[in-house]
Amino acid sequence: MDFFVVLGAVSGIASLVSLFLPATKKRERFIHAGYVLAIALLAGVAVHYQQKHSRIEQAKRFAASLLKDDGQYSTEGFNMAALAFLETNKDLFPDSYSRAQELCKANDCTGAQYGNPSKDSLEHAYNQINVASSLKGLVRGVASRDDT
Repeated sequence: MDFFVVLGAVSGIASLVSLFLPATKKRERFIHAGYVLAIALLAGVAVHYQQKHSRIEQAKRFAASLLKDDGQYSTEGFNMAALAFLETNKDLFPDSYSRAQELCKANDCTGAQYGNPSKDSLEHAYNQINVASSLKGLVRGVASRDDT
């Protein structure tokens, strides 16, 4: 649910409730306005944390499915899929994303295996296997993370 929709709905309900409460003095009206504001802010904070938790759970499920579908990818394909997953969720898992980037830069996992005479293709292939193994561990860590 959208944050502002919930905030508006809760504020509206709180405003209607405050209409039925007796407020004969100006001070009591300010107190009712404070109640409305407090309830709206509390609801907004609750919705914000619920959405963040929901997004983390969705990312964990996707990480688990990425590991489960591992046989569908080549080594380079898995590396790219894991990097894409971590990049998409870099705001949730910033340390994991930066580790994956460092790992890929150190092993040139986005570079071509063939066609570069200055590189050994076999060494590149071994590096990709090592990167894939490391990324599997990293994605497994994200999938099994306990954020409750």
